[in-house]
Amino acid sequence: MSAFGLHGTRSDLWLRLRRNRNACIGSVLVVLVVAVAVGAPWLAPFSHENVDMLAVWAPPGDPHWLGADGLGRDILSRLVVGAQVSLLVAVSVLAITLSVGITLGMVAAWYGGWTETVVMRTADVIFAFPELIFAILIAAMLGPGTLTVIVSLSIVWWPGIARLTRSLVLSLRHELYVEAAIACGTPTARILVRHLLPNIIAPIIVRASVGVGFIVMAEATLSFLGIGVQEPQPTWGGMIRDGLEVLRTDPWLALSASAALAVTIVGFNLLGDGLRDILDPRVRER
Repeated sequence: MSAFGLHGTRSDLWLRLRRNRNACIGSVLVVLVVAVAVGAPWLAPFSHENVDMLAVWAPPGDPHWLGADGLGRDILSRLVVGAQVSLLVAVSVLAITLSVGITLGMVAAWYGGWTETVVMRTADVIFAFPELIFAILIAAMLGPGTLTVIVSLSIVWWPGIARLTRSLVLSLRHELYVEAAIACGTPTARILVRHLLPNIIAPIIVRASVGVGFIVMAEATLSFLGIGVQEPQPTWGGMIRDGLEVLRTDPWLALSASAALAVTIVGFNLLGDGLRDILDPRVRER
């Protein structure tokens, strides 16, 4: 088992989760954001595209509980649908980066040689640039759009997963159960998937949960700069950008989108910290 192995029974794991304050708070916030995103079609009081010129920059009240933006669109409705967009991007990026990063990391650690050199040197080149700056550069080259955001963030985020996976596989490469599987003639793919992957999945889950906060923030940043998800699809970054122009007179748009973004990022970061404390015995023993 790796240092991050899932120790103890499921009940013991659940008990540690309940006793960890960060994990509890993070779980509540994440569940709240996910519930809002999933229930967006029913929770939004208006269509996010509904324009009402008589309600331009309307203050919070009835019927616009959080006010309206510069086109009279309901802020609450756009905020709720924006959660759906942010989580869609986050889930897509996670699916791509975990698939690519875990696969390349395991292959690099197992075969070594030129395979490891190519994978790790490619990761080092990407690591040479600040993640967000590199994502902005890629998005600017590809042009705005949801697919652009997913592709750019996937390119800058997979090296971290690959490097983590490689280090974990190298630490388990010469364990007795791995050597026994090799001696029995077990195919390499089966060893990687059935014997090694279950023993390295816990720290990767922790890395992924913390990374969601970065992905959501990066998506908001790209949309804020105008090179991310485009209108009429609402995004928290785009709402913050639109609200900055009237921040002193009508702050509701920028403040509500900023609050939603902050709650989401804090929730996933707290959940990631809590999972690290729970799944890593070295942290628990301190």
